[in-house]
Order: sequence, then C-alpha cells, then structure tokens
Amino acid sequence: MSLAWLLLFTQVLAVTNSEAEHNIPAVIVFGDSSVDSGNNNVIATVLKSNFKPYGRDFEGGRPTGRFCNGRVPPDFIAEALGIKRTIPAYLDPAYTIQDFATGVCFASAGTGYDNATAAVLNVIPLWKELEMYKEYQAKLRAHLGVEKANEIIGEALYLMSLGTNDFLENYYVFPTRQVHFTVSRYQDFLLGIAENFIRELYALGARKLVVTGLVAVGCLPLERVTNILGHHGCNEEYNNVALSFNKKLDNLMTKLNRELPQLKAAPGNAYPIFNDIIRRPSAYGFEVVEKACCSTGTFEMSYLCSDKNPLTCTDADKYVFWDAFHPTEKTNRIHTPKSPYTKTQTMEGHGKITLLLCLHIVVHLLSLVATTGAKVPAVIVFGDSSVDAGNNNFIPTIARSNFQPYGRDFAGGKATGRFCNGRIPTDFISEAFGLKHYVPAYLDPKYNISDFATGVTFASAATGYDNATSAVLSVIPLWKQLEYYKGYQKNLSAYLGESKAKETIAEALHIMSLGTNDFLENYYTMPGRASQFTPQQYQTFLAGIAENCIRSLYGLGARKISLGGLPPMGCLPLERTTNIAGGNDCVDRYNNLALEFNDRLKNLTIKLNQELPGIKLVFSNPYYIMLNIIRRPELYGFESTSVACCATGMFEMGYACSRGQMFSCSDASKYVFWDSFHPTEKTNSIVAKYVVLRVLYKFLQ
Repeated sequence: MSLAWLLLFTQVLAVTNSEAEHNIPAVIVFGDSSVDSGNNNVIATVLKSNFKPYGRDFEGGRPTGRFCNGRVPPDFIAEALGIKRTIPAYLDPAYTIQDFATGVCFASAGTGYDNATAAVLNVIPLWKELEMYKEYQAKLRAHLGVEKANEIIGEALYLMSLGTNDFLENYYVFPTRQVHFTVSRYQDFLLGIAENFIRELYALGARKLVVTGLVAVGCLPLERVTNILGHHGCNEEYNNVALSFNKKLDNLMTKLNRELPQLKAAPGNAYPIFNDIIRRPSAYGFEVVEKACCSTGTFEMSYLCSDKNPLTCTDADKYVFWDAFHPTEKTNRIHTPKSPYTKTQTMEGHGKITLLLCLHIVVHLLSLVATTGAKVPAVIVFGDSSVDAGNNNFIPTIARSNFQPYGRDFAGGKATGRFCNGRIPTDFISEAFGLKHYVPAYLDPKYNISDFATGVTFASAATGYDNATSAVLSVIPLWKQLEYYKGYQKNLSAYLGESKAKETIAEALHIMSLGTNDFLENYYTMPGRASQFTPQQYQTFLAGIAENCIRSLYGLGARKISLGGLPPMGCLPLERTTNIAGGNDCVDRYNNLALEFNDRLKNLTIKLNQELPGIKLVFSNPYYIMLNIIRRPELYGFESTSVACCATGMFEMGYACSRGQMFSCSDASKYVFWDSFHPTEKTNSIVAKYVVLRVLYKFLQ
C-alpha cells in the first residue's frame, strides 16, 4: 500500500502542461498490489482482480487487474505530472513499447522484497521485476534509439511500493522466517534486499527514485477482524513494526544519496496520513473505515470479492477500503494534485477532502524540483515574522531575533533575524522551486539586486494588515513593504532590463503571510480596535486591506500570488500558558476565529480570480496541517507541543529567548515550537512542503 508522508506536510512539483517538454518523461513502477495495474492477469496465480466488481469505477467500468474499484496511486501521479492518466502493466498484451515509453508497471500483487513472500501465491518476485525492466530498456533503445532512451531512463521517476506482504502474508503467517529472524532482523533483511535492488537500478541508469514506506498495516480491515482480543481495533503491534521499518528506510535513503553520486532517492513515509484517515475518516469525507466496501468488507479480496454478493456497498466513496486489504480509488486519490479529470473536492476543512492519498510520493518529489526548468524565476515575500528573514535587524524596534540562540541550526549557526532556530517556510518553498536555499531580507546590506533577482522578502516581524498592528512595536507596515517592492522593481529593471524584469515579476511567486498579529498583538491586547469593531467586523476590515494589497500587486505586474491563511493561533505556547482557566489547552476562541478569517480569505481568492484577468491567486491554508501536528505530534517525530524549545518555552520570544537560559532545549527537532510564538525549522519544513504539495504546485504548470 502507498499513502502519504505528512511530515509536513508533509506532499506535484514537476506538473507540466501539454505544450511543455516533460521534465519527468516517464513513470516506472515496481512493487505489489498497491501499484500493480494488471501483471498478475497473465501469470499462473490465484491472486487476481481482473473481474467485477473490481474496476467498476474505472473508465468503462472495466476490471483491469488493479486491486481497486478504480485507479491506483501511480495513475494519479502520472496524471499529475502531465504524462498520462494510467500506467499500463508490462505484461498486458494490449500495450506496446510505444505505450511503455512514458510509463510502465512491473509490479505484481502479492509480492514483497523477500522471494519467499512472492512464492506464497506464486507471483512475480522483485528480482524478476528487475529482469523485466532490463528487457524493457532493450526494447526502449530499439524503439527510440540509444541516446533518447538513455535520457528517458535517467530522467524518469521510479516508484517502489512494497513491504506489507512480507509481514502480513509471510512473516506473521508462516513459521520459516520467524525461526530465522526476530522482527528487527527481518526488517534489516528486507532493507538489505531493497538496498541491493536500488543499487542495481542505479547501475542501470535510474536517478530519481521514491521508495514508499509502510502504512498502518494493523488497521487494514482483515487485521481488525482477526484482532478479537483487541475488540477489533487496530493491531498496534503491526503498526509499531511499520513505524520502525519506515525509520530504517529513511536511514537507508540517506545513506544511498550520500554514496551514489547524482542519485535522488526519497523515502515515502506513508504512515502519518493513512493513520490520520483511519483515525479521523469524517475529516476526509469517509463514513466507514473498520470494514471495506466489497462483500462483507471484513476478510474478502480477490475471488472472494464477488459482484454477486448483495452486501457489497453501492457507493465506494464512503469507504476508506475497497476490499479487506486495499484502499478505494477515492482514498488513492486523496493526495494527488487537482487535475481536470479529478473529481475530488479540495479540503480546507469542515469535512471536505484534504491531502490526496499519494501524498507521500508527491511530497518527496519536492527533492526533484531543483532539476526542472524554473517556471517560477523568483519568490517575493510580504508579511510578518513567519516570513521575515531579517528586515527588522535594520529598523528601530525591539521585535528582533538577530542574536543567539536564534539561528543556532541555520547554516554556520548564524542568527539572521529569522524567528526560528533555522530556516523559515519561504526558504523551503524557494528551495522546492529549484531556486536558492533561502530568501534574503531586502534591507540587509550584505545583499544586492543580483541576489534579490531570484528572491527577496520585505516582511517585518510583528506587522499585520492593520497599520495599527505595525505601530505597536514600530515595525514595517504592509503599505511600506509595497513601497519597498516598487523600489525593488526599479532596481530589477536597471539590472535585468525592462523587458526581462517585467517577465520576472509576472512569473515570480508572490507570497503573503500575515494576520496573526492583528488579532493576538492588537485586537485582543490593545483597546483601540476592539472598541471600534466586533471580531467579525475586524475580519472584514482586514480582508479589505488584503484585497487592496493584492490589487496593488496586480497593478504592479504580479500574476502569481499566494495568500496565506492563519494557523491555529490558539495553540501557540504563549496562548496556552495564559489559558489557565482552560487547563493550559488551546484557546478555542482564537482557533475558531482563525477558521472564520481563513474562510473569508478563501472567498476573497475566488472573487479576485474572477475579476482580475490573468491572475493566478491561491489560498495557502496552514491551519489543518499545523493542528494535526499539534494534536498528533508523535506522528511527525515531535515530543513536545505545548511548550517551546527556547527558555521555559511558555512565554519567551525575542530578547526574552536568551541564550543563557538554562532551560532551553538541546534538540529543537523534538519540539513543534521554537519560541512561544514561532515554529521550529522542522515544523516550518513540514508546513512548507505541505503547502507546495497542496497548492503551490499549480505554479509549475
């Protein structure tokens, strides 16, 4: 099974349109039933699905051999990359090398890393999938010529999705492997096979690879129905095995990337998003998770999954699982970028669908973006401390962070003025778009227009939409940031020439990230605005300023704009510390306000996209991924969420976050928050990747 990485957030970067040359020319797939598109149809095995009701929601209601009611994850990934809607099975005689040139699947349902796993149901072992791939290479060279074929082989995206069967079909069912291996040693045995396979792929020319981890395998309907002593809940022993295997897989990818030049291998940690769907199905639009759609939904798959069974559901979209072992098409689709063919609704909360199921693969494609021809030549930023890279260092304000321990995990351990131990979201977004690793501050004299030509931030910590907010700590108001931007445009024209500068401005991604300070630093702290506006009126007031700012940017030539939403600001450590009556939990009033304001901003993007010709305005909502991190920190590798790393972690930020404080943590990666108001670099990385995956990938089209 392959689902999604949510470390972040956590998500298609190389999406291309039909007129552009594909940066990724083909998708080549190895694995098991999670990605098999029909190879088992033509081999002597009982493990098949080329009959109804399988495929009933596929085009033409046709059972293809996919273990699903419709498409499987690689189909959605190929579509998102602008290649094709489905990946054909290599052994399917209906296809030829012409079809396989842009994508092919060698996967076989029931297989695993271990040859003994493939032998259980007489399916194609992994070594045989590799032999078929070698045969494919020979055919490709004969079809396209050696040079073109080698180019495709080197630029193709390779997907590996397997491992579940090694445990559930082999290790925990048959005694042989248990006699020879402990669980931990068996994991190491499997990863040794994975390593050898990847090294062989590399020797054959592969360079871009995503290897998926295991999902919460203990939550499959088949495992729940047999977990009688656990009252049919998830089998947590199996889930823990999946978690430890994924961690080892992450380490393997790091090792291989270090040892094999030019390899870009990414682990796809599928566990977090799948587990979240299981635990909170209603948040994704599902009604049934304990059992599957087909037949009784408890143990049936393959031939036991009969279309003649009257118990088979009529609407698979209500179910997480199609049969006792495999997800529905809707679940498979839940982490693929929107396309003209995808019927999935966008989820920005309130029970609509979020995160498409191939999320783990798509997110890790971020590591491949740097190889694309940049469709976004620059990242230009407006906002507050969430995206300020150091402008406040050069103005008379106490809202600064250009001192230790801020920046201790930045390159060189340097305090840059970022309110973080390391990088901030816009740095990661810039890197994801194949630009620089960080976006410099406009007022920093170390940088000049040659640096700013590919990215610049005008943001100022403690500012907001409201001028009254920026006045609280004497920082740069939004209108002044726009004035800086106008000066930047003039400098850019002088540097690049007027025509090239206008092109850069039009193609650049403009990011706006602010609003939290308007409420927490101003409205709920100072008496002025609260006496003038109700909270709802103040939201309208701020949204009006946001609209005017976007219209101004549009008038200055900007066409690609991301309008950022508010996080669950009631869960910031500072707010929790002061919420004594609420047991130091999140302040629901503030979180609900953030949700309301985000709805207004989302509606604003819809309105302006209709009114301003040529604009591509998107709403980037960090609320749900941040809330999920806060509510389930262990899924992302965090240990602390209620307090921050710096000092006591309860109220300190800025100068109060002193290096000499004996209470500061030693490992910020265990903390969601760096200071009482700002996330750690690790959290920023997760959120940034989530936003690129969910929203910003559209600007690569």
